[in-house]
Amino acid sequence: MAGRTSASTGIIVTIVILTLLTLGFFVGFAVTLGKNSDLKREVANATSSQSEIVGEERKRDDVRTLIAEATKSEQRTLVGYLVAQRDGLVQRISGDKRDTLASIEAKLKGVEGSEGSLLAMLSSRDTQLQGLTQQLATAEAARTQALEDLKNESNRITTITSQHAATLKQLNEQIGTMSSDNEAYRKAIEEYRAAMSAQNEGVRTASDESTKRLQDQINKLTEEKLVLEANLAKLRGERSKTAFRGDAESALVDGTVIGLNEADGSVTINLGRQQKMVLGMTFSVYGSPAAMKPDAEGNIPAGKATLEVISVGDLTSVARVTRELRGNPVVRGDVIANAAYDPNKVYKFVVFGNFDTDRDGLPTVAERGEIESMIRSWGGEVTEDLQGDADFVVLGSRPVLPPRPGNDAPFEVVQEFTRRFRDVERYDALFTQAGNVGVEVLNENRLYTLIGKPPAPMRRRAGTP
Repeated sequence: MAGRTSASTGIIVTIVILTLLTLGFFVGFAVTLGKNSDLKREVANATSSQSEIVGEERKRDDVRTLIAEATKSEQRTLVGYLVAQRDGLVQRISGDKRDTLASIEAKLKGVEGSEGSLLAMLSSRDTQLQGLTQQLATAEAARTQALEDLKNESNRITTITSQHAATLKQLNEQIGTMSSDNEAYRKAIEEYRAAMSAQNEGVRTASDESTKRLQDQINKLTEEKLVLEANLAKLRGERSKTAFRGDAESALVDGTVIGLNEADGSVTINLGRQQKMVLGMTFSVYGSPAAMKPDAEGNIPAGKATLEVISVGDLTSVARVTRELRGNPVVRGDVIANAAYDPNKVYKFVVFGNFDTDRDGLPTVAERGEIESMIRSWGGEVTEDLQGDADFVVLGSRPVLPPRPGNDAPFEVVQEFTRRFRDVERYDALFTQAGNVGVEVLNENRLYTLIGKPPAPMRRRAGTP
């Protein structure tokens, strides 16, 4: 009975324990199932949140790299890793991890170079700082040198001041000595002045008498000079008329046409190397010496033809006809003349003014040289002044005088005006003086007529119709 009771009790206990275990297991399973549901919901929520934070971006290589770095670091999530990285960068940049990109941009606004990267801005600032440091070092060296120069200059001034003081002391001593000497000199000068005043009075009286006598002599010599100049002008006029415009027109004849060559139209003249003939010399051709008779104004008419020497022999030369009047050809026995040529003498010319040898309608001083060269090449002589033995004055166009420059004009303008003013004065003086002494005045065209050289045809300037 007792054994049965114990067995029954054990079974009951066993059943109770099994029941409790079953109940505990059920309760645990229910709790576990509930927790599992909560975890699934959390996972679903986390997955949804992760989708919102990292969506399609997770496929990018840089995002995958960040996820890998976040996994390896102490952070468990990409967001935590990025937050830690952001805090570190902001702390490094501004010193306050609470700053944001917008607040940093606001702080950098207006800073030079902030438009680029911060590293580039720092590099630029380092370069500027290095340049400023070098400038500071240079300025410091200059300052040191300036201080040294100032010190040297101060020492030099001190030395000069001491020397000046010594010199001034010496001069004061000399002045004291000179003052007494000057007083003695002053007394001597006053005595000498009184003596010289009396002597000068006598000299002045004698000088006035001598001046009056010399002035009378000057007046007499001036009158004699005027008479001599009038006689000289008269003699020069008579000589010029005899040499060039006398009644004997044959005096103007230089040679004669002695032969004709109808094959090439050339002529032979009786002037050669022995008569100082040169190639290129030209002559005017006249039918007779009477045809060369000057008119009432002294102008010689143009010849019926012009010749140019193309071959020179000992006693004769060959010339070509460069111009010929229609119906009045060159014939044997015609006479030739060139005012610049004479086998027995050398004509002297004064050439001045502006000339137009190239016939472009613009007379210039430079073209005067061509006239002078032509005269010299044909045996003539060019002189600068109208001396007593001058034969001709060749005047080109009168120099043009520009308006008188103002007081504030450049020196070059004033200098050019002065030169032209002197040229105009010389031109007018030569013309007047030649008329007074009876020297023949030729313009460019009359010169060409007398030497038998036809002027070149006028050239049309650019821009003229």
